[in-house]
Amino acid sequence: MMEELDGIPRNPSSITSYGREGRARIASVRHTIAQRFGVSPEEVTFTSGATESNLMLIQGFSKLKPGHVITSQIEHSCVLRPIEDLPGEKTFLPVDAYGAVTPSQVEEAIKPHTSFIFLTGANNETGVKIDLDAMCQISKDRKIPLLIDGVVLLGRENLFPLPKEIAAISFSGHKIHGPKGSGLAIIRKKHRIPPLFKGGHQEHDMRAGTENTPAILGLGKAIEIINELHFSHMCLLRETFENRLRQLHIPFEINGAGPRVPNTTNISFTDQDAELMMIKLDQAGLIASVGSACSAGTIHTSHVLRAMGFNKSRIQSSIRFSFSRLNTLDEVEKGAQLLKSVLD
Repeated sequence: MMEELDGIPRNPSSITSYGREGRARIASVRHTIAQRFGVSPEEVTFTSGATESNLMLIQGFSKLKPGHVITSQIEHSCVLRPIEDLPGEKTFLPVDAYGAVTPSQVEEAIKPHTSFIFLTGANNETGVKIDLDAMCQISKDRKIPLLIDGVVLLGRENLFPLPKEIAAISFSGHKIHGPKGSGLAIIRKKHRIPPLFKGGHQEHDMRAGTENTPAILGLGKAIEIINELHFSHMCLLRETFENRLRQLHIPFEINGAGPRVPNTTNISFTDQDAELMMIKLDQAGLIASVGSACSAGTIHTSHVLRAMGFNKSRIQSSIRFSFSRLNTLDEVEKGAQLLKSVLD
C-alpha cells in the first residue's frame, strides 16, 4: 500500500507499463480473495465499501427481476433507505428481543413475485446473527436470490468457502483492519446485474472508474490474514469483559438474546445516560459507541433497539462495545475498571 501511495502513480486502466503493473497487482489480489471465498475471480468486484456494494446489489437485482423484496426492520441504513426507495412491494420483517428475523418469518413472507431477500448476516449494533444456513436453504428451495450484508460476519465467522446459495454479498475493508474506503461485492456469475456506475470497462464492466489500487491491496491483505484463531480470541475478550462487569456488581442487561458474533456486546446500564457515559469513557481512554457509527451526530435513538421492542429508557442507556483481534485481556480488565469508575 505504501509503495503505491508514495511511488509511481500506476493507473491500472492505462496501457502503459506502469498501468500493466498496477493491473497485475489488482488481478493477483482478486485471485487471492476469490480463492479464499471459493468463487471465480470475475465474481469479485472492488468498491468503496459496503454502502456502495449494497446499493449496487439492491438496485441491480431489482432491475434484473422487479418484484416483491423481503428484508428486516433492523438492517443498516445503507440497506433500509435504498429498499424504501424501490418501486413495488416491500416487506420489512419485525424482530423482537431475540435480535434477528427467523427463517419461518422469511418463509411466510415469500410471495409468487418475490424478487430477492436481503438480510444482514449479523447486526452491526448488537452482533446478533441470522440463521444463515436456514436462510440459504430457503433460498435454494424457493429459488429466490439471497443477498447478504456480510460486513459484520467477515473476520468473525468462517465464510471460507462462501455458501453457494448466497447470490451476492457485500463487505467493507475497515471492519477487518483494512483501509477505510475499501470494499467489495461478490456476485455470482448467473446473476449478471447491471452496474451502478457506468462509463469505463473496469471491474469486468461492473464498476466504472479508475481503481483505487492502494486500498485494494490493503483490503486483499486484510482478507488474506483472517484466521479462525482470531474468532475464539475475540470471544474470550467479550466473555471476560461481561463477566468482569458482573464481578464488579455493575447492573446491566445485554441487548439481543440470539447468538452473536464474537466481538460485539450491546449493553444497557440500568438508570444511566449512555451518551454521558460514552463521553466520560472517551475522556478516560475507552472508546465505545451509541448505535451505529454511521448515524453518529443524529438525534434519533437506535432504530435497531426500537425495533427489538425496548423502551426509551433502555435504549438511552445502551452502549455498544467492540473487541478486536488486536485487543488483550489486560485491556479488557482496564476497560472494565474504567467503566466501574465512570459509574461510581
